[in-house]
Parts: sequence; C-alpha cells; structure tokens
Amino acid sequence: MEWKKLFKTNFPVDPNFDEETLRQMEDAIVRVGLENSRKNVVLKQFIKDPYTTLCAYPDYTFIISTPVALVFLITGLVRNWPNPIIDDVIFFSVLIAIFPASVMYQKKMKHITKIEEYLPTFLRDISEMSRAGLTLSRSVATVAKGEYGELSPEIKKMNDLMSWGVSFERSLLTFAYRMNTALIDRSVALITQASKAGGRVSQVLEAAARDSTEVKQLERERKGNMMVYLVIIYMSFFVFLFVIAMLSMTFVPTMATAGQAATDAGAGGQFMGAFDPDLFIRVMFHASLVQGFFSGLVAGQMGEGAISAGLKHSIVLSFIAWVTFTFFI
Repeated sequence: MEWKKLFKTNFPVDPNFDEETLRQMEDAIVRVGLENSRKNVVLKQFIKDPYTTLCAYPDYTFIISTPVALVFLITGLVRNWPNPIIDDVIFFSVLIAIFPASVMYQKKMKHITKIEEYLPTFLRDISEMSRAGLTLSRSVATVAKGEYGELSPEIKKMNDLMSWGVSFERSLLTFAYRMNTALIDRSVALITQASKAGGRVSQVLEAAARDSTEVKQLERERKGNMMVYLVIIYMSFFVFLFVIAMLSMTFVPTMATAGQAATDAGAGGQFMGAFDPDLFIRVMFHASLVQGFFSGLVAGQMGEGAISAGLKHSIVLSFIAWVTFTFFI
C-alpha cells in the first residue's frame, strides 16, 4: 500500500514502519483534519443561515450592528454639529448598536428555557429505557423519534453522533457545549462523572432528571419573587422622570423669569442672571437617558440573572425618557 497516497502528504514514510505505527500516524492525520474542519465553523454557519447563527451566538450581532451605528453616528454628527439634535443622533446610534443584540439574546434565552423544560423528561425516558435493558445508544435512537419540543433537534443531533460511533457521554458533552447553560452543564457533568465511576447509568439519569426539575422549580420561584423588584425599578424610574418633568415645567420657567429680571436690574453677573433653561433641561435629558439605560441593566440582572437580559429593559426605559423630553417637555 502506498501510504503517501493514503495520508495525502509529502513527508517521507519509512516502509519499515509496523502496522501499529502507521495506524497511529493515520489517526493523527485524521485528528488534524477534523481540527481544520472545525476552524471558522461559525463563519460557515453564518454564510449558510445568518439568522439561526446569530440566534445561537448573539454576541456576534455587535459585529454587524456596531459599524452601522458608527456610520449613523458620524454622519449625524457631521451634518448637525453643534446643534442640540446631536443628542438624538447619539441616542439612536446606541439603540442601533444594542437593539439587534437584545432581540437575539431574548430569542436565545427563550430557546434555552424551552430546552431546559424538556430536559428532565428526556433524561427520565432514557433512564426508563436503560432500566428496561436497552443500550444508551439504542435508547437515544428510540427517544429521537418522540416529540420533545425545542429539545427534539438536539436529541436528533445526539443520535446522529452516536450512530457514527461517538459515545453517549461525548455526545452529551457536545450538547452541553452548544447550549452553554449552568443547568445543562450541571446535569451532563453529573451523568458523565457517574458513568466514568462505573455506577448504574439509569439511576444517575433519574437523579439528574430530579435535579433538573428541582432547579427549574427554584428558578421559577426566584423569577416570581424578583418580579416585585423589577416593578420597583420601573416605578422608581417613572418617579425620577416625573420629578424631572415637574422641575422642567415649573422650576425652570420660574428660574428663567427670575434670571431675566435680575439681568434687567443690572445683576447679570450673578447666578440668577446666568441661568440657562435650555442647558438645564438638556442636562436633565442626559441624566434621564443614563438612568434609564443602567436601570434596565440592573432589572435584567435581578429579574433574569443576566445583564444581557437587561438590554431590552434599557431600550424601553431610555426610549420612554426620550419620548418624554422630545414631545412633552
């Protein structure tokens, strides 16, 4: 056999190598080929299906939205500098940068939540089939024919891997890597470690199913309890915005009138004479936007346990502040 043709390489091969050495060399070349095929896999997926890829990897949305936001920002600043409208240009530039990412983050979180809801049922079914005498690969193949909602495509991917000779533990690890959530990582780690230790896999799967169910129940209770604090954050922002609006509509005109009177009386160098109502309102506008943006991030962290989940709250609160100052103040 011509090993150079088999390996498709030009490095010299000693014809005196034994079969074991040649087999190891072949395995090494296959591994290198697999590693090369994994390179730029996200880019290949994006070219094939951009929407699905961005839903799976929301961080990459910034690669598209940020340049668009920068173009919008630079164009707006060049055309409107130094008019106050540049505040609107900056605000909408930020919205353009974060809005697509917030949508993708939300879609991914909903997708993962639905998968985690079906995970205990999937593990429990695998446990029952394993207890009935089926092998793990055969159990997964049988389960793959069932309906598990958002989890069904992932089960089919696991079944495809196992049909190619990949172990059950390895296919689970691949599944956990794709999902990248604490609950799935916890369940997969429990199953793989127990399987390596030589325990009964059916019992471990049942324990993992119970653990997943309890964790999801605790998450639902936590979200219910934290909803109160989410409402408090929104109410606090509305109170802040109401106070700013009252100051802008009552205090500012009074101060402007007093400043004008002081100027007419010859006291223009004093504070009252130097009062600028437009500047004051503009500063309050900036404060409201900053307050709304960061209050939204805090709401996401407290309500859903992730700052990325707060982007949607930041957009809503900041937009409410912009509408208030643009149309009502």
